[in-house]
Amino acid sequence: MALDSDDKLRELQPLRAKSNGPHESQVFDAEAEAALAGAQAAIAYPTAQFATNLWICLDNLEVAIRLLSPSTGSSQEIFESFRTLAAAWPLRKRLPHTKSGSIQIRWVPGHAKIPENEAADLAAKEGAASIPPAPHKSSYASLKRYAKTQSLSAAQSQWEKVAPQSYQDLEITTSPKRPGELQLNRLDLGHVIAARTGHGDFADYHERFNHDDAYLLCRCGARKAPLHFFFCHIAKRRAPRPPGPPSEVISFLLGTAKGAQKLATWLAETHFFEDICPRQPLLST
Repeated sequence: MALDSDDKLRELQPLRAKSNGPHESQVFDAEAEAALAGAQAAIAYPTAQFATNLWICLDNLEVAIRLLSPSTGSSQEIFESFRTLAAAWPLRKRLPHTKSGSIQIRWVPGHAKIPENEAADLAAKEGAASIPPAPHKSSYASLKRYAKTQSLSAAQSQWEKVAPQSYQDLEITTSPKRPGELQLNRLDLGHVIAARTGHGDFADYHERFNHDDAYLLCRCGARKAPLHFFFCHIAKRRAPRPPGPPSEVISFLLGTAKGAQKLATWLAETHFFEDICPRQPLLST
């Protein structure tokens, strides 16, 4: 931040000002708050009466754009206060020959070894390490982020309470993003979900719901089960399964998006559900 006279910048020591704004804030809020505090300090600076313009340099482009423009979202009060201060700058106490001038905003690249910007960053770090005022307020951006974090945490806590045991065994968690398994086609996705839940073309499932017309056996002679695809000796002869201990490989195949994709590829190579373990026995020709 610098003051100029006759449109020529004077070299000044960085103006430091304590901020009484929200402690619980994001970088965006802190930058806006610092600009306001700096401008307030500059307008009270003894040499302000000799200056024409007040130059504020920021390495946060969004804050630089919004400081003198109508703003919505986080830190509205800060931006409104800054615009009020900017309007008051030409009315400040100044010498008769000094022009009214204005507050000018300029963006400067961060981490470019600009001495003044490096000094400002150092002052910001010192401020961040200081004890916050009490009681402190939270900004809109920080509350929004806090609410998002809390909602994700609450969803995960609820999931841990209600998740089926099979999902807990596979260590399948909730996700705020679109699960990668949804990239599979519907048939392959159905096989993965059936193996996870135990709700599908399995002997125990058919017996529980008295499906008298269901076929309960695989071609290898074993009862159909959610994890039978992994142990079926006919399938193992057709295509090797992923190496590793069964407990780890099964958790990978059924518990991760990458594993589900590999399982879908393996099922297609072996024709497991079409030929080896079909819903109904294949007709002999």
